Amino acid sequence: MRVLLVLIVLVICPGMALGQPIKVSISSDVNEKGRVDLYLTLENTGSNPVFHVHPMFHFHHSMSMMTAIRELGPGQKITLENKQHPPVLRVGTYPISAMVKYMTLKGDEKSVLHSDSFYFKEPVESQIGGSIKSSGGSESSILKIFLNNQSDSLKNIRMMLLLPPGMVAENFDGMMGFTLRGKSMKSFEVTVQRGPNVDEDRFPVRLMVEYGEMLKHYSGEIKGFIQFSPSWYSAKYLKHFTALAVMGLILTGLYFRFYIKKGNTNG
Repeated sequence: MRVLLVLIVLVICPGMALGQPIKVSISSDVNEKGRVDLYLTLENTGSNPVFHVHPMFHFHHSMSMMTAIRELGPGQKITLENKQHPPVLRVGTYPISAMVKYMTLKGDEKSVLHSDSFYFKEPVESQIGGSIKSSGGSESSILKIFLNNQSDSLKNIRMMLLLPPGMVAENFDGMMGFTLRGKSMKSFEVTVQRGPNVDEDRFPVRLMVEYGEMLKHYSGEIKGFIQFSPSWYSAKYLKHFTALAVMGLILTGLYFRFYIKKGNTNG
């Protein structure tokens, strides 16, 4: 019975078993004057090569494209350097995210979103927490974002929503900001349109939150997922669900036919 369940899961949700072949890591070097050097390491941990690898950094509400890689073979690792990060002046924690797009051997376009942070002089902890939930249909989804100020003082916060390539937020244009009073909470919704030629239904999403206080820079991120269908359903696997339903109907028909025939024989 367990073997059958495992096989069904692998048929319906192969991505859960296979995972992402590209492993992404970020390292940083910040000097006393606030100059930042970033290093992005990509490693192909899969058994097949990947092609047209396009890495990019997201920082300070902007994007920095990096050198494209034509092919990354199995087990191959490469480190890219980025010196385009603006100098930092205020003490604090600075978020940094990298998005890597690539093509599989079958020609499917995939993406990996990885986030990290670096400190300037001393670590500081953000007092803004929250959560992200998603609900919606096959073409658009609504992100329900909840924020809470855990401190007693008001915060003038700035936010940047990081979405997978091709996704468009209708009412969140790049950056958003507002004032959040001490111990107060705020929630709002963002409608996201699904990207073209995308078969998957579930994607990671991150909300970067920053604010300044007493010449210090505070930042953090709120992680979540965007879902373009109910959690138990995926348009990508419609054929699999249909096949399982047909098999169920056939087995049910054979079951009743057997017992009806058996009853007639006994009678």
